[in-house]
Amino acid sequence: MVLETVERLGTANSPAIPPEDAGLRDSAEALLRLAHFHAEEPTPALFTALRESPVGRGPLALDRDDALQAAALVDEVVSDLPDRITRRCLAALAADFTAIHHSGELRACPTEGPWMDERVRAEAAASLQRWRTGMETELRRPPFDRLPDDHVAVELAMLAELLDRGRAADAVRFLDRHPLRWVPNFCSRIATRCREPFFAGIAILTNAHLDHLRDRLGAACNMPRPGEDEDDTRRRRWTEGRFPRACTCE
Repeated sequence: MVLETVERLGTANSPAIPPEDAGLRDSAEALLRLAHFHAEEPTPALFTALRESPVGRGPLALDRDDALQAAALVDEVVSDLPDRITRRCLAALAADFTAIHHSGELRACPTEGPWMDERVRAEAAASLQRWRTGMETELRRPPFDRLPDDHVAVELAMLAELLDRGRAADAVRFLDRHPLRWVPNFCSRIATRCREPFFAGIAILTNAHLDHLRDRLGAACNMPRPGEDEDDTRRRRWTEGRFPRACTCE
């Protein structure tokens, strides 16, 4: 009940992103691009677009070691594809996408619920429904309209929409309440278990962007991470996700 009240109050009182801070607006675009990577099976059109607009440039570029290495990994995979990209040459990538998002072969659920303790799972699901209320512009469109509320792609798209609407403090609350509670563990497991380096790169990039965004928004809104001081930031980047939380698909 307290959490529901906080979420509703946050919607009304969330400070807007400063108009001059183009970096935060780029973060919204980056999150939406990452959401599509997690939602859509690899296609020739997608990889042709990546060849023309590499991950290492544009909104997904992030000046920190893990993100730089991940972007280089993704761009190398794309550059190694044949000149004419066909579904046949993407077969291994498509199989890995299936293993991550459909078959459960990697034992890394792409939805929040299985990562939560059974005692808080229903509360988390209800919280997501409240966050999603009134944020249907992007989420009504494919591919997000056919995914559950707690899918990693949907949560990234919801976070992007909060940023688009200038709800900075709400974005911090949503990060702490949802993605940061499980996505780092999901990404860690994908990065260490997937067969294709492309998806390892996407997983590392996803975690890096969420981590960077939390630091940036937290500083702008004077909302430090719960129980964390400034000295923890560098240490977190090296240890977060090293020991993944178990999920029920394990």
